[in-house]
Amino acid sequence: MSLFIHEETYNKISFLSNRSKAFIAWICPLLKPYKNYEDTYVFFEGDEINCMYFLKGGSCGFVLPKYMNMKYINIKPGAYFGLIDIIGSIFQRDISF
Repeated sequence: MSLFIHEETYNKISFLSNRSKAFIAWICPLLKPYKNYEDTYVFFEGDEINCMYFLKGGSCGFVLPKYMNMKYINIKPGAYFGLIDIIGSIFQRDISF
C-alpha cells in the first residue's frame, strides 16, 4: 500500500530509483514536505545541517549572497542536496581551534 501511495514521490527522486521496495516502503512515509517560496533560503553557509533535502519539483540552487544571489549550482528536480553539508557541519562542529 505504501508503494502505491508514494509512487509519485519515489519515481521523481533519483536517490530512490535503485532502492529496494522494502527501503522505499520504509523511507517514503518518513519524508516530510518542505515548501520554500521564491527568493528564500533553505540554509546558509556555516549552519548546522541535520537533514537531507530532495527536490521534487520547482527550481533550487546554491547562490552567492555577496554577489546579488548569483546562482552557481543549479539543482534539478529529482536531485538531492544537504548530504555533503551534513558531513561538513559535523566536521566543523568537532574541530576546535
